[in-house]
Amino acid sequence: MRKLPAVAAVLAVLFAGALAQTTSTITGAVTDSSGAVLPGAKVTARHLETGFFRATTTQQDGRFIFAAAPVGEYELRAESAGFRPLVRKGVRLAVGETAAVAFELQLGALDQEITVSGEAPPVNTYSGELSYLVSENAIRELPLNGRNYTDLALLQPGVVAYPHRDGGSVVAHGLGASINGQDPRSNVYLLDGTPQNDFTNGPAGSAAGTALGVESIREFRVEVNNYSAEFGRNSGGQINVLTKSGTNNLHGSLYEFLRNDNFDARNFFDPVRKPEFRRNQFGGSLGGPLRADRSFFFFGYEALREQLGRTVRTVVPDAASRQGTVNPAVRPYLDEFPLPNGANLGSGLADYSFGFNQTIRQDFLQGRFDQNWSTRSQFFARYTFDDAHQQLPTDFPQFPRAFISRNQFVTAENRYILSPRTLNTSRVGFSRTRIAQNVQANLSRALQPFVPGKSMIGGIDIGGIPGRFGPQTSVDVRLTQNVYSFEEGLVHFRGRHDLRIGGLVERYQDNMVNPTFSLGIFTFANLQAFLDNRPLRFLGLSPTGALDRYWRFILFGFYLQDNVRVRPRLTLNLGLRYETTTMPVDIYGRDSALINPSDRAPTVGQLYQNPTRKNFSPRFGFAWDPAGNGRTSVRGGYGWFFNTNNQQNLIVTVTNPPATPRIIIAAPTFPNAPFERGIGNSIRPVEWNINNPNVHVWNFNVQQQTLGGVVATLGYAGSRGIHLWRSTDVNIPQPQRLADGTLLFPPAGSPRRNSAFSTVELKKSDGNSWYNAALFELRKRWSGGFSFQSSYTFARNIDTTQASTFFSDATNGTTNAFPEFPGFSYNKGLADYHAKHNWVTNWIWELPLARNARGAGVLLSGWQLAAISQIRSGNPLTLFVSSNRSRSQWAPSIGPGLGVDRPSMAPGRSHQDAITGSP
Repeated sequence: MRKLPAVAAVLAVLFAGALAQTTSTITGAVTDSSGAVLPGAKVTARHLETGFFRATTTQQDGRFIFAAAPVGEYELRAESAGFRPLVRKGVRLAVGETAAVAFELQLGALDQEITVSGEAPPVNTYSGELSYLVSENAIRELPLNGRNYTDLALLQPGVVAYPHRDGGSVVAHGLGASINGQDPRSNVYLLDGTPQNDFTNGPAGSAAGTALGVESIREFRVEVNNYSAEFGRNSGGQINVLTKSGTNNLHGSLYEFLRNDNFDARNFFDPVRKPEFRRNQFGGSLGGPLRADRSFFFFGYEALREQLGRTVRTVVPDAASRQGTVNPAVRPYLDEFPLPNGANLGSGLADYSFGFNQTIRQDFLQGRFDQNWSTRSQFFARYTFDDAHQQLPTDFPQFPRAFISRNQFVTAENRYILSPRTLNTSRVGFSRTRIAQNVQANLSRALQPFVPGKSMIGGIDIGGIPGRFGPQTSVDVRLTQNVYSFEEGLVHFRGRHDLRIGGLVERYQDNMVNPTFSLGIFTFANLQAFLDNRPLRFLGLSPTGALDRYWRFILFGFYLQDNVRVRPRLTLNLGLRYETTTMPVDIYGRDSALINPSDRAPTVGQLYQNPTRKNFSPRFGFAWDPAGNGRTSVRGGYGWFFNTNNQQNLIVTVTNPPATPRIIIAAPTFPNAPFERGIGNSIRPVEWNINNPNVHVWNFNVQQQTLGGVVATLGYAGSRGIHLWRSTDVNIPQPQRLADGTLLFPPAGSPRRNSAFSTVELKKSDGNSWYNAALFELRKRWSGGFSFQSSYTFARNIDTTQASTFFSDATNGTTNAFPEFPGFSYNKGLADYHAKHNWVTNWIWELPLARNARGAGVLLSGWQLAAISQIRSGNPLTLFVSSNRSRSQWAPSIGPGLGVDRPSMAPGRSHQDAITGSP
């Protein structure tokens, strides 16, 4: 029988999960009036919302702990023989928080109870991590344009929004945030511990670009730097959301939020007339007991309906160009271009604008059931459903498109107290994210498609016309990800040690239909070349290629975390996490790899060698209370984190031969693309000997509680990214290096290094990043009708990778596979989401109008003022020339043309001259 504890410990290590994701911790000590510890004292905790009750006894050092405690308000009681019991009311716990509560007992009888009120000290004296709570009050009361609760993460130090995508891509429409200087796709979004990231590892959100559910979300915590080994999967921030549950009180809400152009001021950039705008958000919630102290329910629903008038401006052929000599094969397509309605631009071109009614429909619902089985066991199950549709314009009115999403998340969790010092948590989850795009071609006549077997034309790119005439390139994309997760964790409190062991198993099903370029794109140098039917090239997919993939892989994660109180005033956080994944494999065997860039053909089989088998992540932190009164802390730590989930790089491989060759044809015939004349395939492989992206992070900070309960934090945080993803075209012609070091490329059309391919856009892992930031925050919890937070971040973020990673938002959903000439070091510069200064302030104030009034005076009570303000630096600017003047023939990752070059700085000139347009 002695083997059973050992077996249980082994099982917990093999299948365990992060308990801090949905709960909190109460810890403290019981002493007498002289400060001597009281071992064996009884301590109880009662959750006021549900009546759940727990009890424990103090150890020899007088300390106690309640691990994995549900969030909310508690009443704590401590008693010991010969002393008067002490009751502490109003102790509120937040998700992921460790609250330190001290009891000082006075001599007396057990029936002489003392009651005090007050929350636990707001200063963190337990952990070296940087994390920030977004409270239930902040979610409910702060003004949110669009009621996207995840936007509140941007109020925290070290969190910066990256350039907003205005419908540029079918993926990742949720919160875009760089946390601790890292790529937004390295963040993890958790809903009651279940991951919400989409197929491309993008943020939680919907096709409407928002995350609804304000009335159904209790609170969330933003883990920024050096968080516990209980968190993993990726190296960026962790946004850990906790949903609402029912309580012993029946409560609910009904609401509608309305915005329209009649109430809006004119935007600085709007024309004289404001665009039409209508937004209605409505819904309700209901929660309460099914059986007092035992069973509870909560249900929430929210809907979004929006209409926005937009004016789209582009360029079209003018009337004169349509009346001249036009090739007969081109005439039907030219006639479909709208007639100009703006100024003549010369060279046969004129302005054109059209109105479009952009619409959004989104429905969100969530249900949750909680059960207290006994004083030792709790259970909850939750289901979340979100369905959204957004209709968007393209460059021409005939080709509207729609973004569609349907996300579903399920979590079930059971917590069981094995003993007063040991607790077990089991969690199963299911996450399904589905994003899609539909396109249309509303033409006045049926035009011949560019690719046999297709039902609509492809794209026409004409030099001098900024937009593409034709349907969106990513036609009818379907990206679905199913994640099945199982987690189980164990917390054991022994002596000075708060020990947590655990891990997770997640099975991923990534199903994709990606017909990008399947309709084909013809490129013409200018309008006259189009009228004469002289295309430069055609880019498309083989009509017989497979456009779908069904990848499968499994993630395994294990961790050990020990929070050791080595001294009464000093706590060390020691953690180790290991995560690995199996290789993503298409179930129909259509993957291929270019093992060497010089290979004449790809090798059918796995995409790359698995880089995740050595992902050991040590973590260290400390928290020191120098005065011993809980009002001051000196904290810091270091951690090594890995990006284990890199499935966003799978998408680009779907157009690789032999299963789905992407073909480029020089000087083709229009509109019949001669696929048999394809001069070479374009391929986008992943480097065979890839490394796993990883990041070293560190921080040091000081916290001080000041007057009025305001906590001031001054700190420093940094990170160093290694083996980060980047893209580069490794198949450009071989240049000649002149005596002055200048690279001279051969004339356009010269052979490439590997003549079997046109472009070889290689996904590599040799990128680097450097982030350093000074952080300052003032925060006051909600009390006395007032809360306040002001944070300032002074940062510098440098890297060698951005705008060459998958769907960089700095380029509005496209990527640039920058070439490696004149050298890789020339790609080093400010990151896309660098913001030197970022100052954000928010506050909530309950107006003292008839606060205790009765009768008609009640109408004056309960009013609040709330505000959010932000001042931040702009995003970095990268300058380009308008053509491939270097003759390098490098090609961008997405798009049919050659890549544009970055200019050299002329002597005596600066970047500021270029920005201001100085000659």
